[in-house]
Amino acid sequence: MNCCGRFLPRARRFNGAHAAGAEAKSFNMSNNPTGLTEITSNVIDYPARDMTITVGAALTVGHLREVLKQEKQQLPIDIAEDAMTVGDLVAFDVCGPRQYGYGTLRDYVIGVEASDGNGRVFHAGGRVVKNVAGYDLCRMLIGAKGQLGTLRQLTFKLKPIPVEQCLSVAAFRSLRDLDSALERLNLSATTPQILDVLNHPAAEKLLPSIDASMASAKLSGFEAFLVLGFEGSRKACEWQTRTVAEELHGTAASVTSVGRPEATTIYCQTATQFSTGAAEIQTSWSAKVVTLPSRVAGALQVSSDFGLPTCGRAGNGILFINADSEVDVGQVREKLVQLAKGSSGHVEIRELNKTWRYPAMTSPVERYSRMLHELLG
Repeated sequence: MNCCGRFLPRARRFNGAHAAGAEAKSFNMSNNPTGLTEITSNVIDYPARDMTITVGAALTVGHLREVLKQEKQQLPIDIAEDAMTVGDLVAFDVCGPRQYGYGTLRDYVIGVEASDGNGRVFHAGGRVVKNVAGYDLCRMLIGAKGQLGTLRQLTFKLKPIPVEQCLSVAAFRSLRDLDSALERLNLSATTPQILDVLNHPAAEKLLPSIDASMASAKLSGFEAFLVLGFEGSRKACEWQTRTVAEELHGTAASVTSVGRPEATTIYCQTATQFSTGAAEIQTSWSAKVVTLPSRVAGALQVSSDFGLPTCGRAGNGILFINADSEVDVGQVREKLVQLAKGSSGHVEIRELNKTWRYPAMTSPVERYSRMLHELLG
């Protein structure tokens, strides 16, 4: 029992027990010529009262979620598919709409066990939150796509599952109104965990999945939309929903509160599928634009001029564009580069067999790979 008179959840130390009753799964490391180590799908250590967990990199995110749910805890990172392993989650630095309120994997990975190309095992961080000794290799390995080492075990810090979640969708007749609304939200009394922006083509793809009433016919006449997500007690969610509607009065044509209980989960999954280019989203090329939050409306104008579905994190200045073969990628690239030049941002365009970046520079992973090689000898 803690000082507030509440019983703390007991520590769960699995010591090799399988997550959510799953069968043991392991495979030899592809870059391990010695064959002495394996990557498992086991929960290795779960001291729930410390709100940390150590797992094998082959554990799926879906199984991890089920284990954490038993203690009313979560790893607040959005994914497109439950079948993704935690190793891939970290290697590709996946994140979704809740990035605005919760941050990214760099805020939650506190310990790593990995091996280099010669099969040598190395460690970074630890199993406690306040571990700041030494060089932070964890951050280098996140998003490195396995080029710096093969992930074997990962330790995450966790968050409690909120009592309730709710979504509000604000519709805007012009991008100028959207820009004014984003300025107002800088001074908002509310604390949204999600602050996403969608243009009309993207809204037609994503919004009907969270509320059947938001069919294409109901979305016509609006140029952009904001999706705002709130968490907390029922009273807190109701207050924040009501307050944000009052704050957006005069700029938003309408603010709709989505009553469906699972709306937040569904939106986060579909929006992450959109940004990661999952199989459900058919595109011939895609782009990621990182700019200042104050330039989000300008970036949205470029994509809307070409009729390209665009969705992203308005509060973080990150937008994702999906396109079909009918749109000339060269023309879009030229417009996006002009936007990036004026905001110290960058653009990444991915086609089937190539990736183009502006500004052109050595991949951070390549630089980190050389540094890690020098460090390990």
